[in-house]
Amino acid sequence: MMPVLTSQSAPRRSMSRVTAVSAAIVILLFFTICLHTAKRDSVSWDESQHLYSGWLSWERGDFGYNPEVPPLVKMWDAIPLLHRDIKQPAFTGDHFKKEGFVLGQGFLVANGIDQTLIPARVMASLLTVFLATLLFFCAREMFGDKAAMFALLLFCLDPNFLAHGAYVTTDIGASLTMLAAVYTFYRYVQRPTVARMIIVGLAVGLAMTVKFTGVFIVPVLCLIAVIDCWRSGMKSPSPRQLITAIVVISLIGVGCIWTLYHFRYAARPGPLQLNPTSEEYLQKLTSPLSRRAFTMMSKFHLLPEAYIYGLADTKISAGDLPSYLFGRDYPGAPHWYFPAAFLIKSTLPFLILFGLAMAVVFRGRWQMRREIVFLTVPPLFIFLLSTSSNLGIGYRHLSPMFPMLYILIAGCASYLVSKNPKFIYGFVVLLLWQLVTTVTARPGLLAYANEAWGGPSKTHLYLSDSNVDWGQQLKAVRQYLETHPSQPCYFAYFAQGPVDFKDYGVNCRVLPTGSALWTGLDTMRFGEDPNVSGTVLISDGVLAGADIPGKENPYAQFRSIQPAEVIDRGVYVYRGQFRLGAAAALEHIGAAIDFAKQHNAAGTIREARIAVNLDPNNPEAHALLGDALAATGDTRAAQSEYAAALHSSELDPAFQKSLLAELLAKTSH
Repeated sequence: MMPVLTSQSAPRRSMSRVTAVSAAIVILLFFTICLHTAKRDSVSWDESQHLYSGWLSWERGDFGYNPEVPPLVKMWDAIPLLHRDIKQPAFTGDHFKKEGFVLGQGFLVANGIDQTLIPARVMASLLTVFLATLLFFCAREMFGDKAAMFALLLFCLDPNFLAHGAYVTTDIGASLTMLAAVYTFYRYVQRPTVARMIIVGLAVGLAMTVKFTGVFIVPVLCLIAVIDCWRSGMKSPSPRQLITAIVVISLIGVGCIWTLYHFRYAARPGPLQLNPTSEEYLQKLTSPLSRRAFTMMSKFHLLPEAYIYGLADTKISAGDLPSYLFGRDYPGAPHWYFPAAFLIKSTLPFLILFGLAMAVVFRGRWQMRREIVFLTVPPLFIFLLSTSSNLGIGYRHLSPMFPMLYILIAGCASYLVSKNPKFIYGFVVLLLWQLVTTVTARPGLLAYANEAWGGPSKTHLYLSDSNVDWGQQLKAVRQYLETHPSQPCYFAYFAQGPVDFKDYGVNCRVLPTGSALWTGLDTMRFGEDPNVSGTVLISDGVLAGADIPGKENPYAQFRSIQPAEVIDRGVYVYRGQFRLGAAAALEHIGAAIDFAKQHNAAGTIREARIAVNLDPNNPEAHALLGDALAATGDTRAAQSEYAAALHSSELDPAFQKSLLAELLAKTSH
């Protein structure tokens, strides 16, 4: 029988040797699997720039190279690089987002991809181990040894944490520090002391310097304090104690931010500058209230410049990235994106246990009221915050919810077994199911979906981007091509830009993609012949429209073709002869744009006409041709091209709003 202990009444018990050894073995196996992932997967979208940013923060005090993410986790992951002689690529001075990806890719290649990335992934895996360990001790303090082991096993068998646990990204760090802040605050309200209050402040500071969503830990703790105060009838800790604690905790958190940024306002050491500057970038905030608030923070140096810049960027760029849900592309994220992702990518054992826990909580018979508040308020806040956001690129953004929910589930299981020991058999079955669903989903856990949705092989039907294809398959692609040699080979790769697949020994011709063209990587030249014959590889992010969304997607034709094979659940293999007119047109559209910038009408007309011939329904090609013709004085021909663009089947009002507005204005005259 699982003992049910309240923190108010339970005597402290030392951990049994069996429990300690069992927990250590589970965590060690978990770490081993993370290390396997670290070696198996190629570099994912954000890892190269995060790692280079961490090294720059240590060695150059440069916090403006990748200001989209605070530096703490990046610096942690970059520790193995500090003893090496690192080759530093020259800064380009481009927009900070483009420079981040371009230099990140160059940094890894210059210093050896695996030699640089794998040690950093070991550090990232250690953070995941710390998270598992903290979850165990938190569950143990709240609900006892058996509940702690149950929570630990469920967590360590979660395919989503196993998939992301080794990556040089901030999701695991955010989960760790969020749980640390909630747990230390729980211990503070149990026994308020100055020492415990300071520890909470440090945990909050860590959360704030791992990910910008960490700033929400303060309102979360405020909400917990209000509910706990109301629940306890204004008893210890008193409202005055809680208010004082929240103020002190917040100040310590801000102090941690300034400490990490070297108590320096400027984001970059001279003569480097942010591009665009803070003044320019803050003006992109669409909300007047937000613009005034951020401008005020910047003016009075209330926080470091890079921190203000990154906070603003979370609001500015949230709607820039398309999302893919149930076979359709959206600008930004629909509000049902995260509820759907939650149901698709969470394991069925977790969903069953979560539903059971909620039923027990709402019935009100489980008396662990304080623990319930601490373990339900933060996940609910995170879920509502994510659902209200315009950013829908991955289930991974819900990661901080799950450690707390696993602890809650384990506590509920302990309570139910104490009422009826036969319940333990059901919980053992669900735990074994968690094991089976994870084992059978390997390899390719990143693309996990539960059995109700058809499993990992069907995830691409509902979700894309980091839910399926985050650029992690290049080693598997290289292996496949070595065992299935085919020339010529063509590859449209989602992460081409943050990485060059040729650096992994994938010897295919580079089909043009949005990210490759944006970052300036060389792509194949079609000339005026859009036909290719051989093996065509297309990664899921490209096919789904996470790269070029909606009706603009030049590879949409492949959605209706059954692939010959699928590599690592994210790269589709097609064999035969294909006409890639929409893709071939991209190089000529780019050339036409360059000629237009040089006011070379003849060159623009030539390239735009080739693009129109290759892809007659491309509205941008028609619009460019119309502008060039108008510049030569041929108004009638220009209007004809504008009309063709306006009525093009590829014109997508959802993703080409500015082009649509321009065409309407030009055809109304």
